[in-house]
Amino acid sequence: MTARTSDRAPSSAERRERSHPFRKLIRKPALTRQLPQLWGVPQQWPILSEEEQRRFPGLQDDFRVLKAELEGPFLEFDREALAGQNRFRLVNLLLIAGGAVATALGAVQAAAHGGKFWIGIAEAALAGLLAPLAIAARGGKAHRAYFTNRLKAERLRSEYFVFLARAGEYHGTSDEQRVNVLRGRIAAIEDAEVGS
Repeated sequence: MTARTSDRAPSSAERRERSHPFRKLIRKPALTRQLPQLWGVPQQWPILSEEEQRRFPGLQDDFRVLKAELEGPFLEFDREALAGQNRFRLVNLLLIAGGAVATALGAVQAAAHGGKFWIGIAEAALAGLLAPLAIAARGGKAHRAYFTNRLKAERLRSEYFVFLARAGEYHGTSDEQRVNVLRGRIAAIEDAEVGS
């Protein structure tokens, strides 16, 4: 057994990579890679990990300001975007699966020459349950919520790096002015109405 050079535990990606020799050759089918979660919110990641931040000791004060001012709103919009995306995928998956089951029930009913009354009732009930889902999917509320929140999260991510680079509105200003500009930009992004 070889000794690890670091005390940190291997990441899930590292464990997956080592788990099977054919992992790089055999991938999950595209349909199953982005299945929705039935509960909870998909995992979130900070804009820059603490490990990455430690590589830039001259920016530690900026990282502290960004953590205090920008990271909270970013994580909130990111969480809402992931939840909206998950809802959108879940509704569409339920429509596909429900439609397939309703079709199978119809095929069984047709094969039974219409003699199975309970199959017809089950098919009608399933179709009745799928109708509101189809209306919700067509309305696109979950998809619009995803796009709106994703756009705001990505604008905040962009602002993070503009602040670090001292570019744009942050160029040539004092640290106090930079923080005030950052607060104003965050408020503007949070309050922005995003078109469809």
